[in-house]
Order: sequence, then C-alpha cells, then structure tokens
Amino acid sequence: MQNIILTSRIFPTLQETLQYASAHNYYGVELYLDKRRLSLNPDRIERVFHRLNQYPQMYYAIHLPTTDVEIGHKNNFYAQTSLQYLMMYIDILKPWLLRQNFQTVFTIHIGANSLPVEFLNWKTCQEHLKKLGEYVANVNGCLCLENVKAGWTADPERLIELVEYAGINVTFDTGHAVSSPLIREGKLTIAEYIEKLKPYINYIHLYAYETLEEGRHMPPESWDDIKIVWEEINKLNNIKGITLELTTLPELEFTFNLLQKYSNIKE
Repeated sequence: MQNIILTSRIFPTLQETLQYASAHNYYGVELYLDKRRLSLNPDRIERVFHRLNQYPQMYYAIHLPTTDVEIGHKNNFYAQTSLQYLMMYIDILKPWLLRQNFQTVFTIHIGANSLPVEFLNWKTCQEHLKKLGEYVANVNGCLCLENVKAGWTADPERLIELVEYAGINVTFDTGHAVSSPLIREGKLTIAEYIEKLKPYINYIHLYAYETLEEGRHMPPESWDDIKIVWEEINKLNNIKGITLELTTLPELEFTFNLLQKYSNIKE
C-alpha cells in the first residue's frame, strides 16, 4: 500500500507540514483541525487554499474538531451548536473541496476525549450524523465516524448501527481499537474487530495504542506491535488513506521506517 499519510498535528505550521510530506514522499496530509482552526477572514482562508494547491500531488483528508464539539450531546443546545459549527467548517472549505479531483475524507468523533455515554443521546447522534454526512457529500466529501477507545463507538456493533443509519463510513483507528475494553479483556482479537467493520472502513489511523488515562497515541516499539494490524488492513479494499497518527516527529519517522523495512511501501 502506498497511501501513507501524515497528520498536521506534528508540525507548527501548515507550510512545514506540506514541505515535510512532499520531501519524504508521503501520499498526503490529514489536516488536524483541533490544533489549527480555520479562519473566517477570506484572505487568510485563501492563503490556506493557496498553500494546499502548491502541492497538487497530495491527497488531503480532514480531521474535524473534537475537543469542544459533540454533535450527539444530550444537551440539545450543545449538540445543535456543534452540528452548526462543523457545517460552518464545511462551508468555509466548500470552494476548495469542489475543485478537487478526489473525494475528501472528513473524520468525526462521537464521545471524544472519553466523554461518558450518559452525556450522549443515541437518537441525536443518529440524526446529526446523517445531516452532517449529507452536508459533506454535497461538497465532494465523505464523512467517516471514528471508533474511539471507550463508549458506543468502541463497540463495532454500535458503531455499525450509527454509520448504517447515517449512510456514512468508518475511519478505523487501530490504537483506539487495541485500547478498547473488548480487546483488552480478550473478547475480540484485532483481526475480529476489523472483520466486523470491514464493509464500512474507508480510512485508517495507524499507531500502536492509546494510553488509557492521558489519551496519548503511542508508537510501536517494534514491528511486532503493528504487524498483525498491518496485515489485516492490507486485506481491505478502497481505503483512501492511512494516517500515521502520532504526535512527535521522531515517533512518526520511526514508524514510517518500520513500514519501509518490513512492508511493501516504498520511499
């Protein structure tokens, strides 16, 4: 697989992100909007579009904000505000999205940052995911719901219920899956977890695991830490990209070097 992508969360500026990705032959960049919000100033957003257009060979994916956004919140005001806020982001990006010759993946969370399910409303989750999915599809995009390490979307069956109702796809996060109760307690293997979600997976986040308390994405220490999951995701079809979702440059480079050494990706 040649579609290895890096996350912009590692770099202080968009320009540095793009330069590094181009220099090291990454397939593309996932724009991590929790760290870098979009501007309502037309001149500034045009500068963003201009920077992206300087690298037309790149594939771009977008990770929508999660820290202060929850479209499935039981508080209807919070949920509606979150939905409208994300729709605003789609509107800001719309002129650029419609000019792309690829379908942009937008990743979203339900129950991000370990928000307990008692703060969520199932019906609100369904309806708002459906509305946002349709909104994204109208601008040449594809909405994907990510599995997180706890809560409803940590269970493949519940995750499937949500994406089927909304008519959207899945961003499969390998580290969240490994750290989920189903795998930690031995109820599912990572291969079984992936098999359940197989028809819905459109995009991948790859790293070893997420720490339970701090929520830190940990890199593999050796090939054995990601060998099985790599073999399983290589069996999937129509994957638009695989983001190495790590938080420091040394961790990114170590993981990328592992893939170069032990898999079929090329520099």
